[in-house]
Formats: sequence, structure tokens, C-alpha cells
Amino acid sequence: MGPQVPAGSPRLLALHGAEQPYAWGSSTAIPELLGTPAAGGPVAELWLGTHPVAPALVEADGARRPAADLVGPLPFLLKVLAADKALSLQVHPDLAQAAAGFAADDAAGLAVDDSRRRYRDRNHKPELIVALSPFRALAGVRDPARTLAVARALATPALLAAFRPLADDPAAGAATVLRTLLTMPAGPAGELVGALVAAADRLRRTRGRIPTGAEATSGEAAGDVNVNVNNGDGDGDGLAGQDPGDGDDDVARAADLVGRLAAAHPGDVGIAAALLLNDVTLRPGEGLFQPARMLHAYVAGLGIEIMATSDNVLRGGLTPKHIDVDELLLIFDPTPSDAPVQSARIVSDSPGGLLRGWDVPVADFALAEAVCTGGSVPVGRPTVLLAVEGRVEVTAAADDGTAVAPLTLRRGGSALVAGRAAVTLTGTGRVFLAAPGARPV
Repeated sequence: MGPQVPAGSPRLLALHGAEQPYAWGSSTAIPELLGTPAAGGPVAELWLGTHPVAPALVEADGARRPAADLVGPLPFLLKVLAADKALSLQVHPDLAQAAAGFAADDAAGLAVDDSRRRYRDRNHKPELIVALSPFRALAGVRDPARTLAVARALATPALLAAFRPLADDPAAGAATVLRTLLTMPAGPAGELVGALVAAADRLRRTRGRIPTGAEATSGEAAGDVNVNVNNGDGDGDGLAGQDPGDGDDDVARAADLVGRLAAAHPGDVGIAAALLLNDVTLRPGEGLFQPARMLHAYVAGLGIEIMATSDNVLRGGLTPKHIDVDELLLIFDPTPSDAPVQSARIVSDSPGGLLRGWDVPVADFALAEAVCTGGSVPVGRPTVLLAVEGRVEVTAAADDGTAVAPLTLRRGGSALVAGRAAVTLTGTGRVFLAAPGARPV
């Protein structure tokens, strides 16, 4: 699916995102980015797209209208995401799984808005998040040997017993562990989690706490983000300078993680399940790609997320919502892997600044960032723009060379490009750019 570009001349239009007040969100990070007063409640996400649940609005013809009126349904949704507490453990289907699951729910007579429905649409939901602040996340099944070392250090007998399949079957044992935890009766599950939290607390007192998200160095906050780029496809280690293979570091991070998750999700057996995954902290500018079937969760931090337009989520813990264990395990890939962290690749460099992007293996979206240092930076044909720093003038030209009325973006401002136009940014600042397609714009 692709955007429906209207006939006529292209336009640059101011875009107004839709805020989402999920309980896990920060009350200050997004208002600070937008330059608006904090109202006190959480502002977890700002949606900049055409998703029907919360469509962004454009200023066009003297009124605010849904962006979809101008460009049709976009195949992606761009977000600002600000997590103060951990989101649920979750996995998303691939295209074939989504189509089959949607058909099965239809055959069962479940309405699209039925809470028992597992699949809301026929689409997959790959995601990419790029850190604006240090951003902690869980992604992909960790090397079982490292996870077992963490379990031994925590010295919780019930956890060691539940994790035993990792030793018996390193290639797929995580699925057995997950089923054991998620189907455990409430009494034993509560005892396991209680013992795990107590063990982690003892370790934290001796090993310290890991700063993440809003607790991290203020010099790496959203308004002062380091530019971390490379000229190739090299991946960052995602551990903010820490050795991902260091067993002591694994144990310290695990103890810290258990404490954080217990504070946000007391008694949830997902606290134990989270220890199956790679625990990474993205540096500002690093990206984390979540493909289909990878179990993951965001823990804390501020970032720019882009995803295929879909609502298909199978949850695996850290949530009061229903967990369909059988369906989750049908989708979940238990194969151990590294977290898919990547540094930005420079797309172009000029005296006026640079354009960098994060390559993804899907055609639903491409994400890039222009770092403008006073001159002009051509940025191709983006659809949605979001300024996170400074002030830039946005100019554009139609295919026939006709100039489009310009627009100025300041920190927190966003714009929609309606129609085909080649866009140039001039000024000093940083702007994220989203468009359909697998390669950066």
C-alpha cells in the first residue's frame, strides 16, 4: 500500500500531531520538545500520520483537516515516544501470519473492535526507534549462556528451574521458558517474582543502578543530542560504551532491570520473562529495528519511532491485558540473536550539513535525519518532517521546477508534503524525515 497523492500542485503544510496519554509515558519530555506547558498527566506518544485511531491534522485552506484528506492513508506512522516506565513485552506478526490471523479472527465472528480479537488488520508491524536521549530497550533472545549466568547470579531456585530449557535446548528453549512462565499458576508465579525481586534488590545494593532515559546525562537530552554516524553499515553495540559480553555487567543490568520493572509492573511474571532478552541502551542517534517475530519492550527514554501502519500486537508480559500464550508462541522466534542496533549511515554530506539514515529491510518506511549547520541540505522527497532542534526553512519544487510556498520549522514543529516535491532545508537545526520506501530519503 502507498500514499495517495492528490492531483494538482504540491504543498508544504503545517502538521499537528495527536498526543497519546498512555500511563507509561513521561509527563514532560514531549511537552518540552513541543514547547508547550506540561499538563501534569503522561504524554507517551505524539502521532504524526494518518492512522485512523489518532490522525494528525494539517492546516490547509484556512482550516485544520485530517492529513489523510491530502495524501490518503500512509503506509507508516511516525511518532515521538517518551517512556518513563517499561512498555509491555510484545511481538508482531509477519505479513503471512497477520493475514492468516486476521482471517481466523474473522471466521470466529470477532468484530474488529472486539477485545478478544488478536489481529486488527492484515499488515505486519516492523518498527524502528532512534534515540533522542539514552534509550533503554529489550530486544531479541539473548545468548542462553549469558542468561543462565544471570539466573545463577540471582540465585532464585524457581527462576533457575524455569530457565533450565535454555541449557537443554539453546536454539529454541526460550519458547519453553516463556510458556512455563506465562502459564504458571498465580501462587507459584507470585512467589517466583517476589523471590526474584528480593534477590535483585540485594545485588543492586552491591553493584549500583544503571542510569537510563531521563536519568542519564543531561548533555545527551533531546535538545543536545550527539551526532553518531558512520560511513558504512556498521552496527553500534547499543550498550553505551559497556561490553555486551561482560558477565558482571549483565548481572548488574539484570538486577537494575528487575527493580525498574517491579516498580512499574509489581508482581508481573513478565519481570522474569524480560531476562530472556538482550538489554541495551541506545546512545542518542543509534537506532533499534524490531522485525517481525522478535520479542521486545521499551524500558525508558525519548526517541523517534517509525512503524508500518498496523495495530497487530501479541503481548508477552508486563501488561494487565490478555495474553494469548498459544498465539504468542506461534509468532515468537526463540532463536538467540543480538539486538539489531545500528548507527546512522551518512547518505550525503555538504558544506550546509549532512543527511543520515537508518537502513531497514522493509518497504513500508524510510527514516532519515538532516543535520543542518547553516547552509542548504537537499533531502529528497520526504512525506513527513519533524524538527527536533533549531530553526530551518523548508523549500520545495515540483517536478516541473515550480516553486512551492516555503514553510519554517522550529523545534517541535512538523510538516506534511502533499504531492511530489523535491525538498531542501536551510538553516541551523535537526529535522527527521519520513517517507515510504526501504532506503533513507
